[in-house]
Amino acid sequence: LGPCRDASSAEPNMTNDPARPNRSRFLLYENPIAGIARRTLTDDVVAALQHQGCSVTRLSPGANLAQLDWTSLSAAYDAVISAGGDGTLRHVAAQLTPHPLPIGLIPRGTGNVLAEEIGLTRRASRIAGTLRHGPVVTLAGARANTAPFYLMCGIGFDGEAIRRLDLATKRKWGKPAYTRPVIAALAGIEPKLHVTADDGHSAQAGWVIVANARRYAGKFKLSDHAGLEKPGLVAYLLPRGGLARRLAHLTALGLGALQRMPGVKIWTANGLTITSDFPAAVQIDGDTFGTVPLEIKWGEPKLALIVPEAYAGRVSTAGPMG
Repeated sequence: LGPCRDASSAEPNMTNDPARPNRSRFLLYENPIAGIARRTLTDDVVAALQHQGCSVTRLSPGANLAQLDWTSLSAAYDAVISAGGDGTLRHVAAQLTPHPLPIGLIPRGTGNVLAEEIGLTRRASRIAGTLRHGPVVTLAGARANTAPFYLMCGIGFDGEAIRRLDLATKRKWGKPAYTRPVIAALAGIEPKLHVTADDGHSAQAGWVIVANARRYAGKFKLSDHAGLEKPGLVAYLLPRGGLARRLAHLTALGLGALQRMPGVKIWTANGLTITSDFPAAVQIDGDTFGTVPLEIKWGEPKLALIVPEAYAGRVSTAGPMG
């Protein structure tokens, strides 16, 4: 196919500047169970790209990415599209670490924290415009016991809720599927977490959220201290205190007021070590991830992400990631 044709539905601030990216060859990976209510969004984005003369190769939903020849694919395509949620993006990015292909998003997950973080619209035509012409920014992720994550890691309450989540129910009902596991986690035994930062600070907590992004569980704003464009992690250490206090913390999180809750400690760190008096559950980027002990380190792997121009401007003003 020849070069993509510009369409009036593309991002309005993307002019015909010859220096901007102009991608036309896309490889699409879809999470087969992500966002059943938005299943048509992928088709609409693909149709918008093809209408503009782009080629989109769709892998079988849930294809084994580890078996693909990424060296050859890096020469054959301009970008990979991740159609799903935050866990899907993490799964795709894990295969691309040594390769130069950037990743673009079609947000079809339950929370879509990353899409909210970068200000990605849900309109198919605008998503297509970003995929074609959006700048690529390099963002630093982190590792939890060597496993990569890019947005957040939760130890304790949310880790337990995700552990109890039934994926078949989530596939059918979306966010309401979290109701039962959240209630069960609230009623469960509260761990005594021992947290040590790389600067030597140590403390105890009943729930720990380690943030690399400012949002949590979709639109909830966790903090202005964190951000993918900012260096380091921000750890929220929530004190133990039983069911009433956990309900108060959960309410404050939903209101964006967690930092104002009594007893909550907020640390900035590049690394954390977390242990517990029993195997407390862990989640990374919304997926269940075993139990503590846990060692978290910020700085890599790097994520080459296609973003809207407004977010790229925010990254450039934030300075180097280190």
